Amino acid sequence: MSRARKAAHFLLHRELAGSPPNEAIIGALHDLGFSVDLFAPGPTPSGPAVDDSVSFHPVEYGKRWLLGNLMSLRWQKYSVFSATSEDPLAVAGALAKVHRRPFFALVDEIKSGSYQGDAPQYWKSLCQWAIRSARFSIVNDEARVELLRQYANLSPPSNVLVYPGSFRNPPLAADRTSLRKKWGIPPSAFTLCVSGGFNETSGADWLFECFKQDTTLHLVIQAVNMPPFTRLLLQNLAGAERLYLEPGRLEWGDAWASAPACDVGLAIYKNPAPQFQNMGISSNRLCMFLAMGVPVIASRQPSFEFIERYDCGRLVSSASEFQLAVEHIRNNLDAMRSNALKCAREYIRAPERWLALRNELAAMLGPVR
Repeated sequence: MSRARKAAHFLLHRELAGSPPNEAIIGALHDLGFSVDLFAPGPTPSGPAVDDSVSFHPVEYGKRWLLGNLMSLRWQKYSVFSATSEDPLAVAGALAKVHRRPFFALVDEIKSGSYQGDAPQYWKSLCQWAIRSARFSIVNDEARVELLRQYANLSPPSNVLVYPGSFRNPPLAADRTSLRKKWGIPPSAFTLCVSGGFNETSGADWLFECFKQDTTLHLVIQAVNMPPFTRLLLQNLAGAERLYLEPGRLEWGDAWASAPACDVGLAIYKNPAPQFQNMGISSNRLCMFLAMGVPVIASRQPSFEFIERYDCGRLVSSASEFQLAVEHIRNNLDAMRSNALKCAREYIRAPERWLALRNELAAMLGPVR
């Protein structure tokens, strides 16, 4: 397929290129005949970002860079602009406006309440204006649609799509026996997995209380950006022989492929900010575990109630409930594994939602060339 048309997609961090929502956007643009240039701060890596039709380019998110680059004629080669939340929205939205190109927004984070961040108000206002100017916006769970409307002062007719934090085509599972051998975990040991951000707001206290009480429980922690001192403490924790710490950040697909080697996944969000109390299927770790057939323990909030309806996990709000959840899943593991896969098919519905995204882009950008 000829890729004569080009898209410019702006990321907050380079590592987000492989995240499920960004993979969905890039895949949909490819399907419509676009090559995609990815813009992210920091050094530009050598070689393509994903394949020969996706490449990285440098950018800075601030007034000085925007004013110095806004009128450049190089932006004329792009047929569409898009961006993730929050800082990239201001740059991509302004470029689209000046160069008269369509723009759509992936609002994968809604920085409101106690999570509104440190951006100057003028920049935050520019980000919110960009959302209002977008042809359509994407959030990652139905619970976030109203949250987005409040955050950006969107009028009700504004077009908002939902695409989850899930790959439409999950990777094949890695070999469970080989992974457990690498991790030093016995083949039959009941094992809980922690993936992504891991701190005091993501259930660490409840987890380690359970780990201390249940000496048969094994842990795999695949945390991103773990401070060296925290790693040192965990390596010297009582029961450390039952704990595997991933030494570095895993690629998105590798983390997903390793999930079925564990028996239960963690999706706890204690942060009181609105975004974290409306997680639902925006949670990559939650979608990862369910799509790979792994039951979950999640924090009690309305957007997670579907987990107990499908009986593919338990909701908890205390250390004692956490321990009961571990025991419940251990005693019903086979059935809950099947229920997790069913929930991913029927509730998360990543393939169906990707098709809706692709069709929305096609309506905005025209037919495949």
